[in-house]
Amino acid sequence: MNIIEPDASWAVTEFADAQLNDIRRTQRLVEIATVLAQQPTASFPEACGSPSMLKATYRFFDNDAIDAQAILESHIEATSHRITAVPRVLAVQDTTELDFSHHPATTELGPLSGANQHGFLAHTTLAITEERVPLGIIAQSVWVRDPTEVGKRATRRQRPITQKESQKWLLSLSAVIEFSQAHPDTHFVSIGDREADVYDLFLQQRPSNVDWLVRAA
Repeated sequence: MNIIEPDASWAVTEFADAQLNDIRRTQRLVEIATVLAQQPTASFPEACGSPSMLKATYRFFDNDAIDAQAILESHIEATSHRITAVPRVLAVQDTTELDFSHHPATTELGPLSGANQHGFLAHTTLAITEERVPLGIIAQSVWVRDPTEVGKRATRRQRPITQKESQKWLLSLSAVIEFSQAHPDTHFVSIGDREADVYDLFLQQRPSNVDWLVRAA
């Protein structure tokens, strides 16, 4: 099943609707995405190909007026359009650690799994077909751990799930349920690993076209 054609129109489909409060910013976003998608493993200098494009790319990402959530929402909307043609969608969710330990000048980071690791975390829900064709992101939560909260594992059973990182599983399932309401003819299967074996998750009500699959701990 060929859902996405790998050509320049991809960036237009994904990001042309991004509400960045200036059409020039949206146009720049489409241009940057087009360039970077052609060499996804390359560094910015390698992918951009020219000093002017590289400067424009760095300026875009350094602009505090650029709303990352607005960029993501444009892509999520494109994901929703693709899901319309798919009878069953696997909504696979997991957490990634973004490690910036080797960038000591970077600020506003938090602790990661390792004692000397610092960065942030992203919990992403990726929609794919049964044939493993990616359809796009359904939801993504990004956060920085509070250093003062480290070491409270012993009290995790006394704290409500809204005060724990494990609420990420519920947020993802809620996003899948919201998608299911817009696509009543599509069957969704939300999938998590054994970390998702959370009692609160199994209590959450689901519509008939949403199932939940977890590897029990």
